Amino acid sequence: MKKIFTAITILMLSLSVSFAQTRYDDAAPYDNAVGATIGFMNSLNFKTFPTNRFALQFDLGYRFMWDYYNGYIPIIFSLNPNAMYEASAGNGFYWFVGGGLNIGASLPKYYKYSEIEGRYIGHHANFVFGVNAIGGVEYKFANIPLSLQADIRPGFFLFVNNKWHDPYILFDFNFFNVSARYTF
Repeated sequence: MKKIFTAITILMLSLSVSFAQTRYDDAAPYDNAVGATIGFMNSLNFKTFPTNRFALQFDLGYRFMWDYYNGYIPIIFSLNPNAMYEASAGNGFYWFVGGGLNIGASLPKYYKYSEIEGRYIGHHANFVFGVNAIGGVEYKFANIPLSLQADIRPGFFLFVNNKWHDPYILFDFNFFNVSARYTF
């Protein structure tokens, strides 16, 4: 236990020193932006910088997920807010890491294989909850109000129906998205 505590303390001190060495005089690339995302998630989005290094991004859209246990593809409509640390990499490029939540709904019916009956049985998965990580790069054009972003957002989804009967979790293979935003 003492070794784990020591390792965590050293990791936290290392991260503190590395963040302290970054240039804090860099301003955020813009204040606000609106745009669209295509890829594993298709959405309209809004991104804002409350501080120079902290960004909030809200995506409202849909995605297709492969249920590798049951062999079907549910469509999920969700709101995906993300909190991100964003820093300059130079020449208009920025890198970011963070995490977020997903809250939404799936199509009215999903099918799950029943070993007892030997067939797929329809279930109603009304609600979808999830958590995700986010990381990627962003480029802000200097002369025009445009920002381009590429990111990955792997995570987990919990599918539940309105009676919390037979919930299950799926890994979200949300491995590549591209966003274009108007900045202001």
